[in-house]
Amino acid sequence: MSIPTIIIDEHNEAFYIWHYFIEKKFINRTENYLLHVDHHEDMECGGYDWDFSDKNNLPENTEEAKKFTDKCLGIADFIIPAIYQDIFSTIHILKNLIPAPLKIQDQYVKCLDNKFILSYGNYVPFIHSAEKNNLQSKYHFFRKIEGGLNENDIIPSDNLILDVDLDYFCWDDSLSTVEEKRLEITSEAYFDYISNKNHPFRILPRKILKIEERSGKYFIIYKENLKPRPPTSEEIIIKRIDRLMNYFVNLNLKPKAIDICRSSYSGYLPRQRAEFVEREFIKKLNKIMDLNLLEC
Repeated sequence: MSIPTIIIDEHNEAFYIWHYFIEKKFINRTENYLLHVDHHEDMECGGYDWDFSDKNNLPENTEEAKKFTDKCLGIADFIIPAIYQDIFSTIHILKNLIPAPLKIQDQYVKCLDNKFILSYGNYVPFIHSAEKNNLQSKYHFFRKIEGGLNENDIIPSDNLILDVDLDYFCWDDSLSTVEEKRLEITSEAYFDYISNKNHPFRILPRKILKIEERSGKYFIIYKENLKPRPPTSEEIIIKRIDRLMNYFVNLNLKPKAIDICRSSYSGYLPRQRAEFVEREFIKKLNKIMDLNLLEC
């Protein structure tokens, strides 16, 4: 049976793709296992422009989930809200490129009292055990697994969603292969920044944010001043893809659905390798799994 597969540009889009999979009955509404293959964990959380205190306010279909994604989610904080909705009971993060022992930890996600912040932490039996049987609990418990690529690993195919960011095979955390990230502002905003030594943007970390005048225009500029990585060779990329394919074959992995992220605008997958990585990964994955490439 072919596996529903969707390719997305940036990883926050996975949130509404998961709702699409649910809507089409490709996956269960709850208790799924997410295998997150990525150079980054994407388990950030904190404040969202959303009131989480009312469960009826949470996205219930693809359209609502897309609006929520566009309004609230970035590329590193989209998994926590899905756990809060009980879409996933297990999050397995595979970011290592060589075999690493599986590390398993029971954790929770909860909405804090101000209603707009989600937080997660470790499950502590003598503190949280009563919450597991409380249907009105604010806690949403899940299991976090880190590591993999071992011959004796066991990953259940039941309710498995495969989530791959192509930057796993080749990455550039300096984001040096994409255009400068900037936002034009008014002259009033610029001179307010210049004249106020305690302006909020002046006391934020200056290494990533600055404001400049350029030919009579004014911009907020975001830049991570990290040294660019030399592009990973195609030979090494192929070895990494093959290692992952062999792992999947050894596991007899049969996901219910797959989403694949290009990281095409963020720049975490270097532009000069993006087309090659996507082509080779899809080709090799399709050899071991019957992919049904869809659009959403």
